[in-house]
Amino acid sequence: MSPIRSIALILALTMPAAQTLAADTVGGHYRMGDQRFELKHGVAIRLWQDAERETFGVVLGEGPLDATAASGALDPLDAIASSAPADSGTLLMTLVRDEQSLQIGSLIARPDSFSTNGDGNERVSIEAERLRGQWTKPETEFFDKTYEMGLSFDLPLAVFSDPGQPLPADGGEPGKAYLAFIDVLRKRDTKAIIAKQALAADMVEILGEDSIVEIATMAHPETAEVVGGWIDGERAQLRIKGRHAYGQTVRGRVEMKNDGGVWKVGDNALR
Repeated sequence: MSPIRSIALILALTMPAAQTLAADTVGGHYRMGDQRFELKHGVAIRLWQDAERETFGVVLGEGPLDATAASGALDPLDAIASSAPADSGTLLMTLVRDEQSLQIGSLIARPDSFSTNGDGNERVSIEAERLRGQWTKPETEFFDKTYEMGLSFDLPLAVFSDPGQPLPADGGEPGKAYLAFIDVLRKRDTKAIIAKQALAADMVEILGEDSIVEIATMAHPETAEVVGGWIDGERAQLRIKGRHAYGQTVRGRVEMKNDGGVWKVGDNALR
């Protein structure tokens, strides 16, 4: 067989496989009033998965995005969006899957912080660890402005590793400390609530004890389950699922800091 025929045969055999490889694509635009930006780059990630709920995140924007910014972040979607060039436009979306469908749960446009959610006309799906979506929002009144957008994406779920070492499913010592905090929070034990948080030195003086307790009550669930996390020296991060006092289930991440051998509660991103 001649070299030319050999090359032709190789191409013929490999072409079907090559055609099955999906290309990463992002397109569309967002406009609010006179401000408009094009969508050229995107990152898709899995935000949460348990027996009841699976949530994905997608960031689309003008400039390049760094998926590795999600590693160790309390809010991975925010971290990826913040990796975009300064003053460039980005859209942050959460996609929620229940037993029947995958829908846009929320969309935030930056830099104007406009937020909305899906309207039932979005077409989003996941297959073979790829997120695909199309959505057109026609011109809509918003106070004294109008906004509209059209977006499409076909992206693989980016994989990123946590820093440090994995914690056991119950969160180990940081997990025990967080559950102890939830216990005193439920009891409204003001002194203990303050003592178990990694607060700035002047925070209590500035806000007052009652405000500190109220803020913590609003931010954290009434009952909680630790479902893993990671630890890196004097800091740790827990994955939390719990029931808020208002009745809704919240999920997300909580920062823990080791202060003189005592684990204390830091910032959180629970929704």
